[in-house]
Amino acid sequence: PGMHRVLSLDVTLAPRDPRAPGQFGQPVAVPADKQEEAKSRWKEGNFNVYLSDMIPVDRAIPDTRPAGCSEQQVHDELPSTSVIMCFVDEVWSALLRSVHSVLARSPPHLIQEIILVDDCSTKGGGSMMGSGSLASSGSMACSGSMMGSGSTTDSGSIKSSASMAPDPSPAPCSSPQDTQNFAAHQRFILPVDVSRDCVSELVSPIFPLFSYMTVDNFQRGVFTWPMNFGWKQIPQEVIEKNKIKETDIIRCPVMAGGLFSIDKKYFSELGMYDPGLEVWGGENMEISFKVGGCPTPAALPGVGHIFRNDNPYSFPKDRVRTVERNLARVAEVWLDEYKELFYGHAPHLLRAGAAAGELGAQRELRRRLRCRPFRWYLRSVYPDLRAPLAKAGGLV
Repeated sequence: PGMHRVLSLDVTLAPRDPRAPGQFGQPVAVPADKQEEAKSRWKEGNFNVYLSDMIPVDRAIPDTRPAGCSEQQVHDELPSTSVIMCFVDEVWSALLRSVHSVLARSPPHLIQEIILVDDCSTKGGGSMMGSGSLASSGSMACSGSMMGSGSTTDSGSIKSSASMAPDPSPAPCSSPQDTQNFAAHQRFILPVDVSRDCVSELVSPIFPLFSYMTVDNFQRGVFTWPMNFGWKQIPQEVIEKNKIKETDIIRCPVMAGGLFSIDKKYFSELGMYDPGLEVWGGENMEISFKVGGCPTPAALPGVGHIFRNDNPYSFPKDRVRTVERNLARVAEVWLDEYKELFYGHAPHLLRAGAAAGELGAQRELRRRLRCRPFRWYLRSVYPDLRAPLAKAGGLV
């Protein structure tokens, strides 16, 4: 098929109110006489909800892409995409900004629909059901459809995103955040279009609270023992030796998990997410191990993420024990003999392994998919991870 330059689409370049709080990514301050109100509302979302409600849902944000992004070529015939956003007890203004951001910065013919999955929200006004039209908060339009799905059982982002999108669309999955899309939609689905056996991660080089702060390019998702996710800069000598450009696609050993694009049929063949995982945690490791690393355009426009000190929703036990149990499930199924490096970092992780639940179906899935041993993953995908197997062990 033919190729064309990415479309630089951003309908908020001329916002309805250019002087509104937060426009063009500028920081916002709580008025002196509203400090107590802002403090009292903090627990609604574990971030500054008062400020979030002040900022327009169609906020204009700066284009922080490297210059080469606008010169990239994409296919003329790209597939349409379903965008799935899972949320629970989310601040309504933050969720609406995510939706508007996707609509404002994506070519309309590539957005088949946006699906919002309300995962058993308990707060008033936090549910899509009976909330009224999104058009009431702005002048956005979408050629596809807007769907709301309610849940009566809290299943977490892992299970909620599993099977909502219709065929034959790639499905980026996200929790509510501010999206700096511009032409990202086209670059995001390109690797999936080229090869269906592919997971394309949309990295997050932009980390705002309510002002935008960027981080350096050339970062990739990695993990350290005992399977802690993090970002790691590609060494400068590697960049120079391989002549890596800011617009190149790089291979991440592990994706962050919050956003990715995947062909739905391929996701189904992979077994989607392990249904035994709870809420979130470990799912990014599992899918990365399944596919052997995730290709990521190094300088995609990115997604702004609101980091919180705590979650405004509950876990079956507590967050730490839930995540550790999830990681133990992944270790038991995918790490082979290297699972000892996971357990060896803390004796209490053995208890998480004991509580990991039934694993027969996941081990059979790995056998059916004919996955390589974890030793191959370490050698071929993440060779710079130190993974020395212990010859002996015990407590001192």
